Amino acid sequence: MLWAIHCLDAPGTAALRAEQRPAHSARLRAAAVRPVLYGPLVAGDGITAVGSLIVVEAGTREQVEEFATGDPFAVSGVWERIEIQAFAPSERSPVRIGAGTP
Repeated sequence: MLWAIHCLDAPGTAALRAEQRPAHSARLRAAAVRPVLYGPLVAGDGITAVGSLIVVEAGTREQVEEFATGDPFAVSGVWERIEIQAFAPSERSPVRIGAGTP
């Protein structure tokens, strides 16, 4: 099953985000869940990070919660808010993600 993880940064955490980014990136590459799409959410300037969007494949919501709450951005306080929702991509979507997608 696919899950969307929507995270918003706490105010004033840009330096902390930069400091934690290598550990955050390493966790994405070694995750117990399978990340299929991820990247920063950005402000209207298209540059300033204001959060993260991560789509993962996992068997249970609990696995996704453990993954998200154990992320260095969550542990260090970069993320102020984390929301997790099951995600079902449209069959008409121009981008295919999910089971069997490399």
